Amino acid sequence: MNRKITYLIIMGVLLSVSYAGTVKSRGTAGAAQLSVPVGAHGIALNGTNLATVSGVDALYFNPAGTSNISNSFQTVFTNMSYIADIDVNYAAFVTNLGKSGTIGLSIKSFDFGDILRTSAENTEGTGETFSPDFMTVGATWSKAFTDRIRFGLTMKYIQERIMQTSASGTGFDLGVQYAFADRPLKLGIMLSNLGTKMQYSGADLEHKLPPDDSEEGTLDESFQQVSEGFEIPAELNLAAAYEVIPGLSLMASYNNNSFSNNEFRFGGEYNLTLGPTSVWLGGAMGMGSVDDEKPDDISQGDWDEYTGSIFGATFGAGISYPVGNMTVDVEVAQRSVTDYFDSNLIYSVKISF
Repeated sequence: MNRKITYLIIMGVLLSVSYAGTVKSRGTAGAAQLSVPVGAHGIALNGTNLATVSGVDALYFNPAGTSNISNSFQTVFTNMSYIADIDVNYAAFVTNLGKSGTIGLSIKSFDFGDILRTSAENTEGTGETFSPDFMTVGATWSKAFTDRIRFGLTMKYIQERIMQTSASGTGFDLGVQYAFADRPLKLGIMLSNLGTKMQYSGADLEHKLPPDDSEEGTLDESFQQVSEGFEIPAELNLAAAYEVIPGLSLMASYNNNSFSNNEFRFGGEYNLTLGPTSVWLGGAMGMGSVDDEKPDDISQGDWDEYTGSIFGATFGAGISYPVGNMTVDVEVAQRSVTDYFDSNLIYSVKISF
């Protein structure tokens, strides 16, 4: 079984690398909602913890870690104030099935608020508003095959709707975690968003226009605009975590994006136990990796802005406290935004029993 998992991951790595992204491929994929992270703990560490992430927190960052749960049931509710006054809401749970592994369900949705509707005839607004509906639903299975190897698989359904136009698709995440027996070192591999193309269709793409070269008085005919299909943003993440001293871990990851810039990320986390209470503190930062050469007709300033990211350092903290037969975790994180928008603020509440 372990050999089969290894072969599967190698195939996925080769597939992801074969579609490795460059600056020129930015914007050629859609469903960007899939790349928006969730959960205060994982965001505080900028995803560098995919070698150690566990339980319900692992559903997004590495499904292999969901089998690393000592409780029978774990659930999380989280909210993030994203860019441009967009809220990202996320809810998930994981349940332990014993020798059969763990299963989990998750749902992520975006709240865009009310947007003023405009048209070619009413460029200042028609008086109506609309709100797009973006949602991702995931189902996860994970199992520990040995005391050092864990594997996880997530199947996702992606839905995007803007008024009467929508697109949907499916995607898969594959994850592995490996812990060395003779040293405090852990490795994580995550392949995400391997799936089908998506394409928008719907009544809002239908129009009535007079036929070309028609005479005056000719009735309008109905036309259907056909939108271009698009890929979902496949990614490969490789990470390592090393426990320097008990409670203190240093982490690093490499994020390979099929349709945008790649990134190196570095983070650290400190865990402390105070009687029945435990706390964690963590932070991380990223550094872009650009392989393309700058075109001669683009200034260096414009090139730096185009190849960079508006997101900066991340940091956060959390506290875990037993309440009766339950354990309640309250976590908060912030991801700095360097240009245009306010920083992202994330709150999470996790319950285990």
